[in-house]
Amino acid sequence: MRKRYPLTNITFVAFDLETTGLRPVVDRIVEIGAVRFGAGEVLDTFQTMVDPEIPISPGATETSGITNDMVKGQPTIKEVLPGFIDFLGQDIPIAHHAPFDVGFLAYDISRLNLKPADRPVLDTCAIPKGVFPNAHAYNLEYLVEFLDITAGVLHRALADAKACMGVFNRCIKEMGGWKKITMEEILALNGPALSLRPADVMLDEPFYPLKEALEKGIDLEIRYQAASGSISVRKITPISVGLFRGTVMVEAFCHLRKDKRNFRLDRILEIR
Repeated sequence: MRKRYPLTNITFVAFDLETTGLRPVVDRIVEIGAVRFGAGEVLDTFQTMVDPEIPISPGATETSGITNDMVKGQPTIKEVLPGFIDFLGQDIPIAHHAPFDVGFLAYDISRLNLKPADRPVLDTCAIPKGVFPNAHAYNLEYLVEFLDITAGVLHRALADAKACMGVFNRCIKEMGGWKKITMEEILALNGPALSLRPADVMLDEPFYPLKEALEKGIDLEIRYQAASGSISVRKITPISVGLFRGTVMVEAFCHLRKDKRNFRLDRILEIR
């Protein structure tokens, strides 16, 4: 991908996920929706329900309307994800609040040993901040209303993906149009972009105890190597696992510091 290419030479895929809850690794994907587009024109769509093989939390059902009965018997993520990766192809992915969606996808991509194209994932939560600095908020619901974007019922994957596309299109229009704007300018507004091919995200052995601690809310003792090289033993209560600039991070309450801290997964030397 050449950063100086005008956007008219690039195809994008706006996508969205619905999930059983808010925690990557612990929770699972229940719906994927995506729309391929270029120069403001819709080229193709992708939508599927997914059987997460675990219960959907009441909060997630309240938000999306997706129930356990709706996903029972649907294809599993192992059956669905290769087709979605094929749909993405070499295009540029876009999501709204991308770290959330990337966290879920990257876990399953790593676990299933899939190889998506190494492309930056753009974020329509970040880009509008530089284009519409006077907006009062940058969540999808607000931006759809603020930018007068026609959208379906939000909090379903395909509708949210189309709304994400709409926000991106409005940003491009405000900046001068598809023939004028380059990918370099979009990346500058986006800031550090995630990728669907980060360092290993899956929590296989020896990280199963971390997954169990996330699920049950229990404490762990870890040996941790800081950036300086020093090694310490920490008692932590894991809260979530996610991605930051392509690095897998564990958010946890650190009993030594009496506060929340972020720990790089690749610097956890041992879990006791």
